[in-house]
Amino acid sequence: MNRLAYGSAALISGLLLSACGGGGYGSPMPAPPPPPPPPPSGAALTTSNYQNVLKLSFGASLSAFSNARIGVVQVDGLDVIPPNFGPAPCPVSGSIASQFTDRNLNGLLERDDYVLMQWDDCNSGQVTLDGLMRVDVNDLVPLVDGREITLTVSTVGFHVTTSTAGALPITLNFVLPVRYTRTTTSDRYVLATATYRSGQSIGEDALDMLTLDLLQDYATNTYRYSLSGSVDSGFLDGEFDFETTEAFTGTLGEYPSAGRLVATGSGNSRARLSEEGSALTNPDTILAAVDTNGDGVDDAVVTDLQWSSVFPLVMFTSFRDQVIVTP
Repeated sequence: MNRLAYGSAALISGLLLSACGGGGYGSPMPAPPPPPPPPPSGAALTTSNYQNVLKLSFGASLSAFSNARIGVVQVDGLDVIPPNFGPAPCPVSGSIASQFTDRNLNGLLERDDYVLMQWDDCNSGQVTLDGLMRVDVNDLVPLVDGREITLTVSTVGFHVTTSTAGALPITLNFVLPVRYTRTTTSDRYVLATATYRSGQSIGEDALDMLTLDLLQDYATNTYRYSLSGSVDSGFLDGEFDFETTEAFTGTLGEYPSAGRLVATGSGNSRARLSEEGSALTNPDTILAAVDTNGDGVDDAVVTDLQWSSVFPLVMFTSFRDQVIVTP
């Protein structure tokens, strides 16, 4: 239970959306003219906001992933339904508790079982959590050297407050379907059609239809990370899409050595984060650029944006306690 209390808080803080008609008498009616396009509602990507757009694409996805992984950590490795835990004290103050429900009362963790996790002002020193999270076991399939678990992690009105200067409290609402595959040499997390919303006092950012795929391969000491989705940001006053046109890959414990993410806004504006140019020779940097009008010419470029300003390195480190690389 202590592992859950300490680990869940640390995880969030460390890893913190023709019809055709027929006319009479055998003569088809001419097709009506297409309706006019709707007025643009997307956020225009400009030289002043494109870096925030790129960082928000990664940051919002990371926040969704970190919460989905809490559900994985809670049930990974369980074969039987454990006793209910808590409330147990959190590192500084508050408490956390978990309650398992065995649907068919056979004592085994199986499809349709679920767990409720309750944080009551759980203060770890860096972050305070308050709310209820539910983890539903949708499927559990044994593999020759591991198993695959399909879960849905969800919450409504979950409050997160950090001790970071200037950071605003966040209210989370999300439904995160995640498929976790564990083998003796790999971990893989796949999120599909996830919805994630974080309300803040400066506006509300919604992450809709998120897809995410993270593979950590311990046999080769490498990872592959891809993501896509749509963010509707009150702070940016509009919506933009993003996707990895080339998956980010690299060595565990290091920032990527290859990959590209492209964000698309209104007016054909596009921004990208890419391992290209001088960033290829510096493992701690990545190129960031924006084309504000879709003419194929970059209107602003930063050739050596620090990866640490975009994404925490912890995301690219091993999730296993020990990594043994086969020679």
